[in-house]
Amino acid sequence: MKSALFRTLLLSPLAIGVAFARETPKVSMTLPDKPREVLTMSVDAPLMHRAIRRARDGLADFLELAKSPTRHMKGIAVRVALLERNEGEYIWISGFNEGDNGRFAGVVASDIHMQSRFKRGDPFTFVHGDIADWTYTDDRTGRIYGAYTECALMTLAPAEVAAKYRKDRKPDCDF
Repeated sequence: MKSALFRTLLLSPLAIGVAFARETPKVSMTLPDKPREVLTMSVDAPLMHRAIRRARDGLADFLELAKSPTRHMKGIAVRVALLERNEGEYIWISGFNEGDNGRFAGVVASDIHMQSRFKRGDPFTFVHGDIADWTYTDDRTGRIYGAYTECALMTLAPAEVAAKYRKDRKPDCDF
């Protein structure tokens, strides 16, 4: 355990979250059209780690776009760390803005699967380093951009669900 934590602290882009959570933080999503089925993957999983690295590579460009989105950009959100009670989960935050103090403020836009004092619709503040993923949809094409962590989670979904997700949302899952 100690060497895994040490390796995570040195190598992981999520080192701060891991240091505060007793359990490794998770990324979860409820399957579309199947509200009781939740996919969960540890941020330490190699595929999730690659997804987060890919998202962070494009984060600066995304944040610039998000400051003045076009009318075709819908569902603009970032996935950030939520750490409570020695647990961690990455949740989607929408309607976010960066304040003068370098902190961001937005609204919880996803279900939270761990026990938390937050719920969908609650205000939420975070810092740049908490961001693990980003997303928006171009409503002209229906294509989703970002959402790399969801691409990783889709590898756990039943084949027909993953195929429908890829067909409907047209994600770029190359990472």
